[in-house]
Amino acid sequence: MTETLTPLDQPDTPKKRSRFWNIVKWLFIVGLVGGLIAAIVIFVFIVRSTRDLPSVQSLSEYSPPVMSRVHAGDGKLISEFRTEARVFVPIETVPTNLQRAFVSSEDQRFYTHNGWDPKGLLRAALTGVPKYLQGKRVGGTSTITQQVAKNFLVGDDYSIRRKVREIAIARRMEEALSKDEILELYLNDNYFGRGAYGVATASLNIFGKNMDQLTLGEMAYLALVVKGPSNYELDVPVEKDRALARRRYVLGRMVDDGYITQEQADAANAEDLIPVDRLLGDEYLAAEYFVEEARKQIYTMYGQDELYEGGLSIRTTLDTSMQLEGRRALRRGLEMMDRRHGYRGPLATLDSMDDWKLKLAEVVAPADIGDWRKAIVLEASDTSAKLAFIPEVELKEEEDFPETDSRGTLALADIAWAKKALAKGAVGPEVTSVKSVVKTGDVILVQRKPVKEGEAPSTEYNLRQVPKANGGLIAMDPNTGRVLAMVGGYSFEQSQFNRVTQAKRQPGSAFKPFVYAAALNEGFTPSSQILDAPFVIERSDADCEDERGDLQLRGSQEERDESEFTSEEEECERFYKPENYNAGNFYGLSTLRLGIEKSRNAMTVRLANEMGMAPVMRLSKDFGIYDEPRPELAWALGAGETTVLRMATAYSAMINGGKMVEPRILDRVQDGDGKTVFNAFEVECADCRQDDYLGGPPPNLPDTREQVIDPVTAYQMTYIMQGVVENGTGARLRSLGRPLGGKTGTTNDSFDNWFMGFSPDLVVGVYVGVDTPEQMGRETGSSSAAPIVKDFLETVLEGQAKVPFRIPDGVTLAPVNRATGEPTYIGAPDFILEAFKPGTEPTVGSLKRTIRVGSGTDSLGGFFGSDLPSATGDDKASEGEEAEATDEGVETDLEAVLDRATNAVNDTGTEARPDMPDETKLPEVQTEKPVEKALDDGLY
Repeated sequence: MTETLTPLDQPDTPKKRSRFWNIVKWLFIVGLVGGLIAAIVIFVFIVRSTRDLPSVQSLSEYSPPVMSRVHAGDGKLISEFRTEARVFVPIETVPTNLQRAFVSSEDQRFYTHNGWDPKGLLRAALTGVPKYLQGKRVGGTSTITQQVAKNFLVGDDYSIRRKVREIAIARRMEEALSKDEILELYLNDNYFGRGAYGVATASLNIFGKNMDQLTLGEMAYLALVVKGPSNYELDVPVEKDRALARRRYVLGRMVDDGYITQEQADAANAEDLIPVDRLLGDEYLAAEYFVEEARKQIYTMYGQDELYEGGLSIRTTLDTSMQLEGRRALRRGLEMMDRRHGYRGPLATLDSMDDWKLKLAEVVAPADIGDWRKAIVLEASDTSAKLAFIPEVELKEEEDFPETDSRGTLALADIAWAKKALAKGAVGPEVTSVKSVVKTGDVILVQRKPVKEGEAPSTEYNLRQVPKANGGLIAMDPNTGRVLAMVGGYSFEQSQFNRVTQAKRQPGSAFKPFVYAAALNEGFTPSSQILDAPFVIERSDADCEDERGDLQLRGSQEERDESEFTSEEEECERFYKPENYNAGNFYGLSTLRLGIEKSRNAMTVRLANEMGMAPVMRLSKDFGIYDEPRPELAWALGAGETTVLRMATAYSAMINGGKMVEPRILDRVQDGDGKTVFNAFEVECADCRQDDYLGGPPPNLPDTREQVIDPVTAYQMTYIMQGVVENGTGARLRSLGRPLGGKTGTTNDSFDNWFMGFSPDLVVGVYVGVDTPEQMGRETGSSSAAPIVKDFLETVLEGQAKVPFRIPDGVTLAPVNRATGEPTYIGAPDFILEAFKPGTEPTVGSLKRTIRVGSGTDSLGGFFGSDLPSATGDDKASEGEEAEATDEGVETDLEAVLDRATNAVNDTGTEARPDMPDETKLPEVQTEKPVEKALDDGLY
C-alpha cells in the first residue's frame, strides 16, 4: 500500500536556503555599502590629513641649531655657546658599527622598506591593544624614516592623523632622499640626554670621546638612549642597570642581523659604562672670565642667533697654561695678603650642637673654594681645636665615611695669622690661644695639610677664609695686543664682575712713566734733575678759611692718620701738598730715573707743573689710558680712573717702540660652513699672491700700528723702568734674573694697589683692591700686586730664553753716575750707560765717550739693522771718520755692548781713555740720606 504525504509532511529546505542567502545578500550589500562608506571616509580623512603636507625638499635645506665652540690659541676647547648642544656631522664620519647599532635597535628593515613597515606596524598594533586599554601610550610603530618625518615635518602630537601624515611623508622622503641621507638627519637631530643633540655631541658629552674612539658597548648605549634619555642615565644606579639590560638586547639584535659576532657582543656586554663631565676642571674654570669676554664680543659682532645657533668656530688668543698660572698666582696673592689683615670670623655659629650634622649641611659654603672644606668646631682649647665634617655628596648605603675625612684638628701654629681683623686693614694682638679665634659651634673653612706621596691623608688642617679684597690680572703680547691670559677676579662663580675690563680704579704711581715720557718729549733727559722738596700750590676748586681768615694747609700723613676728618673738613683743603711715601722725607735734586725708580711724588708733581699738564693729558689720551683727562696736578700721580686692560695696552705701546696696539682676544671666527668671517690680523699684501715663486726676499708687510710716541723716547722709559726692578720699588722681581721692567702703583690710603711688569715680549698687569673701595692697611703695589706678578712670571717664563730689550735706531748710550746723572766714564764707581737722544747726552770737558745705536757716527749698531763697529770712542767720529763695521758677530743686546765697552776701558794704555780728565775733577757722587725704603709711594 502506498503512503501519501500531506503538504505538512513535505521538507522546507529550499525555503530555508533562500532565507539564508537573502540574509547573506543583505549583509554583503550592507558590508559593501559600509565598506564603501568607510573607504570614502578613510580616503577623505587621508586626503584631508595629507593635503597640506610640507615639502620634502625643505629637508635638503635643513639647518638645525648648532652650537658655537670656543678654542684657545693652542687649540684646546674651552667653552661652547648653544641653545642645543649639537655638532652636525655628515654620515661618512659616523662609524659603521654605530650606524648599524641604531638600525638594529630602531628599525631592522630600514634598508628594505619604502618608508613604513607594515609588518612592524601590524605587530605594534596587536601588542598595543592591551597597552591602549590600560591607558598607556603605544610605541614602536615608527621606522627611522617616520621618526625623521615626525621630528622635522609633522610634529609630536599623539593622534591617528599624525601617524597618517607621518607615513605619507616617509614614503615621499624615501623617493626624494637616499637611505644614508635619511639616517644622517636622524643621527644629527635626536636628543641623547646630558644636553646633547646629535650623535657626535652625545659621544662627547656622555663619554668624552670622538665617535671613532667609542667602544662597541658605548655605541650600543647611544643607540638605546634615544628611546628615553631620562630612563637610562648612567649616574643613577637603577637607571644604569636598566641601560645595561637594554644594551644586551641591542647587541643581540646586531648579532641576529649579522653585524657583529657573538664573541664581540659578549665582550661589549662586559664593558662598564662610565660617563664623564665635559668642560669641567681647572682649565675650563680658569678661563671663565676670558670666555665671557669672548661671548660679549661675538654677541656684539654677530647677534644672539648666530652666537648660540650658528655653529661658529671661535679661535681665541688664550694661552691655557698662562691662564692657569694667572688664576693660581692671583688667588694665592689675594689669600696671602688677606691673611696679613687678620681673621674676620666663622661662616656661621650654631646656637646648639643638637643635630649639628643637619645644621652644618644647611650652611652654604662659598662657591669655588677648591680643596677647602667646611668644618664645625666640636671643641676648642688653648692649644688645639677638634673639627668634624659631613660628606660633601650623598653616600650610597654600602659606603662608609672614612674617619680621616670625618674628623680633624686645628693647632695653634696653624692659626697664627688669624689675628682679629680691625677697621682700615689693621689687626689685633698676636694669637696666643686657639679658643680665642674659634669656639664650639663655629662653622669654618679649613684646608687639609699636605703629606708626602703615598702617605695617608692628614687629619691636620689650616684655617682659611675667602679674601675680602679682589683683583685682576692680564697678560698681553706687547707687539700684537693678543691677550694671553685674563683673570677678572678671585672667582667667577662668586662674582662675574671682570676687574680687568670693567673696574675703573686709580692707577696711582703706575701712571708716572707717561708723565716722565711727556717730559722726555718736552726736552728733558733721563739725567735731568728735578727738585724733590715740599711742593705746595693753591687749589682752584677749594675756598676754605678758618674763623680768623687764615688759609688752611693739609697736614702730614701721620697727622692725618691721628686725626678724624669729617667730610666737610676734608673738602676744605685749599692747598695741594703732595708727599712721598715716607711722609716728611724729601731727597733734593734727583734725576728723572730716580724719580721713577723710587716713585717720588713731590718731584713728579713739580715736573708736571714745570712743563704743564697739557703734554701729560695729550699723551694719556694717545696711549688710551684716559678718554677725558683733567688738567689737575693730582692726575700726574694717577688720580684719574682707568682699567687694567687700558694700562696693559699703554705699557705694551711703550715697550714695543711706541706703536699702539689694539687688545685682542679673538684671532679668527669661522661660520658654520667653515668660511672665515673674521681674521684679526688680516693685512693687504699684493706680493703675497704669486702663481710662481721667482725668488727674492719675502714680502714686506706694512706695519699699520699707529706711532704714538718717538721710539727713542719709548726705549728711554723702558730702560728707566728696568731700573725699577734693579734698584727701585719693583725689586721683588730682581731675583728672577731676567731682563724685566715694571712700575708699582698705590693710591691714597692703599685703596688701589697696582704693578705693571714686563719682559721684552710680555706685559703683565695686576690690580688689587676691595670692590667697594676701602683702606687696605699699609699695603702697597710692591707688597700686594708685585708678588703676584713675580709668582706668575716665575712660572710662565721658566725654560724660555733670556731675550734682551730691543734698542731702536737713534739711541745714544752715555756713561753717567746712576745717583746724580752727572757725566762720568765707563768703569767709574756707580756708573751706568744711560739712554739719550743724539746730542742730549752730558759731557765733561772734551770727553765724548758714547755708544750710539743707529744714530749716526760711531754707531755701535742696533736691533733694527744698523751696523755694529767696534767701540773706540768719539774721537774718530768727531773728525768725521766712521769706524768700520761688519755684519759678522753683530751684538744686538745691551749687555753685549756694555761688556765690550767695559773691556775696552779696562785695557791698559792711553788709548782706552782719550782726553780723560783727572778723576779728582769729576763731580763727587752724591748719596741719598736718609736711604729710601724699597717701597712704592702713595698717591696723596
